[in-house]
Parts: sequence; C-alpha cells; structure tokens
Amino acid sequence: MIVVGVIALALLSPASPIIDTPAVPQAIAAPPANAVTKTPPIPPFYDIAIPPPAAPGTLVKSEPVAGSPAGVASTRFIYHSTDNNDKDQVVSGLFVKPTTAPPAGGFPLITLTHGTTGTNQHCGISQTPFEPNSPSYYTYQAQILPLVEQGYAVVATDYQGMGAPGNPSYLVGQIEGRNALDAVRTVHTWQKDVNPNKTVIWGHSQGGQSSAFAAQIANKYAPELPIQGAVVLAPGLLPSLPLAVQGLLAATQPSGQTGFVMEIAASWSRIYPDQMTPADILTPAGVAKLPIVDSVCGNQVFDAFQDAPMSTYVKDPVPAIFYTLATENTPGSEKIQMPIIMAQGMKDTTIIPQLTLAFDKQLCQMGNTVDFHIYPNDTHPGVVVASRDTVQSWIKDRFNGNPAPTNCSNQ
Repeated sequence: MIVVGVIALALLSPASPIIDTPAVPQAIAAPPANAVTKTPPIPPFYDIAIPPPAAPGTLVKSEPVAGSPAGVASTRFIYHSTDNNDKDQVVSGLFVKPTTAPPAGGFPLITLTHGTTGTNQHCGISQTPFEPNSPSYYTYQAQILPLVEQGYAVVATDYQGMGAPGNPSYLVGQIEGRNALDAVRTVHTWQKDVNPNKTVIWGHSQGGQSSAFAAQIANKYAPELPIQGAVVLAPGLLPSLPLAVQGLLAATQPSGQTGFVMEIAASWSRIYPDQMTPADILTPAGVAKLPIVDSVCGNQVFDAFQDAPMSTYVKDPVPAIFYTLATENTPGSEKIQMPIIMAQGMKDTTIIPQLTLAFDKQLCQMGNTVDFHIYPNDTHPGVVVASRDTVQSWIKDRFNGNPAPTNCSNQ
C-alpha cells in the first residue's frame, strides 16, 4: 500500500527536469570488458586473524595495488567499521588518488559505494581493479577513474563480507552506509594529503541505495564528518522488489531477477537470522543451490539460475518477512541532512525507473534538497556516463561552498 501511494504521488506531481539527449552508446556505457565473468581468487592480504575491536575508522593494514596506471596511486586496506547491531566488524576497501601534488588543503574526497558485484569475499572491488571482466574493473573504469581525473581522492568500501571476512551485507542499508562513512574516517587519520573538510558520497545502483543510506545516517552515526552532499544514481530501491518477484513467479521462463533474490537470501538470512532463514524464501531446490552465491561473482551468479523459472528456486507466495526487510532497507524514512543529486535513465531494465521518480517525490515531500535529472534514452550503466558532466559540476559547486540547487516543486 505504501509503495502504491508513493508511486501515485510521483505520477500526480510535476515532472522533474528531463535531459533529452541521445542515449550513450552501448560500446561506451557497457563495453564487453565491464561484464563480470571472472571470479578472482582471494589474495592472501584478506586472510587475516580478526583483530580486537577498535574505534570505527581505525586502520588495520594496507598495501599498494599492483599495476596502478600512470598518474594514479592505488592502495587496498582493511579497517574497522560496525554492523547493524553496533558490533565491531573489519571491512576492506580501495583508496585511489592522483600522483600529482595535492591542492591547498589536500585532495577533496569522494566516498564511493559500488553497485552489485556479488556478495562473497571474492567480489570486493579492492582486489583486481585493473583486470578486465573482474568484479572491480567496471567500478574503477567507469566510476573511480573519472573522479580521480577531476583531482579527487576516492575511497571505495568493499562492504562487509566482500574481501575481509564477515557476513555478506548485500542491500543492508545500515551496514553499507556505515562502511562508507567509516572508510572516510579511516582516510582522515591515515592519508595526510586529503582534505578532511571536503567529502561527497557517490553511488550507483546498489551503491545508489548505499549512498542514500550513508547520507541519511551520517548526521547521527558520524556527526564529526563534514560531508557536502550525496550523489545517488539509479538507486537499488527495494519496496517494489517483493511485488515484482511475486509477479515473476508465475512466469514459465527463467528470470534475470532470480540471481538478485538468491543474493538477498544469502545475505539477509545471515544478517537477520532471527527473522529469516533461506528456507523461508527459497524452495528446497533454491536452498540446495544457494552455496553458489558464496563462491562466484557478477554474471556467474545470474547465469547459474538461468536454467529454470524463478519458481523453481523461490517460494510462492513471497513471505511477509521479505516485504518487511525490504521496507527496512529502503532509504528515505527520515529527512537527509545534506543535499542530493539524483539521476535515472528511463531505459533502465535493472532498476524500476518509476520507483526512483517516486523516491524523488518522497524526498521532496520530506523537505530534502534534491536536484533530480531524468534521462529518457539511457540504460542502467548509460546514466552513469550521461550524467557525468552534470554530476561533476554539482560536486565542484558543493566543494566550492555554492548553494545547492533543488527542483523539488514544494521548495
């Protein structure tokens, strides 16, 4: 009922600015090298004894990433964060900065939250960022590198359980948001050429959801961090997912969404063990095949469940707990204390575009400052490229202290 009401609100409200430009060509938005078809081995760096608890943002260890391109310095690191129960958790991440001299005050910092690469230790983006078809290659090439080329340092959390040991936290907003904020804390105490007063959150897809969550919790979880705003691109919003899954269960053909459901089942059953088990949402065949999610990444996860309809693996009807946890892990339940720029491609077949439109209206109704841009011709990866100049201009203005724009009709 909440989802229906929010979507109705979106349809009845004035349209946000539409950027009616030609679609970004597929060869640029999603070249073959970006597809995640490799699951790399876990490097020895991540095989650690769990250290005693420490303050969130405390560095555990770091090492340079081999093969960094000219002009770029890349380091993988492990740091302390907290889970959704406030318990200490080590997390890994990637730090990238220009090799040029920093500007006065240090490099402005982007804390980047990545999109879906998988859920297990093989799938973190700090492992093989320069290797085509690996889980981290697309994030580095399409998202991190363009920001570094603008003169920013970028810190990108792997998320809990992806790299460093831990339970997978796929689409668990509180954990992903905390991981992103604690990565900033780590950089501030570790990298002396980064400006501690200039930070923006940036995320696409799963990372869009994570970015919005980090922005939402920052004022309470990390109030000492000066953060100028959040970039939220094609966010992976969840309220409609159980409804969509319920509809797909009637299909007789395999669905690309099955892999997402399996990743959620693998993650949420560990994060919320008292509320959900794999057998609550999966059939016996689904439970039997679930271990695949713990061993491969990217396209290999989705391909593994293309041999049968979703109903082979997912229970019908979808259990009530799926709806409950989907709502809990959707941002926007409270006002966000920083400006947001958001973009959505309307040819997106991974994220439901109408839900992003509804999310914009919900944020506006709550008094948030939102600069929303709609790209009618662009796909899920295409919107990252199509919005790049607009987003980079917006980030520059935030770092320069200019007033944040909004196209909310009630402001």
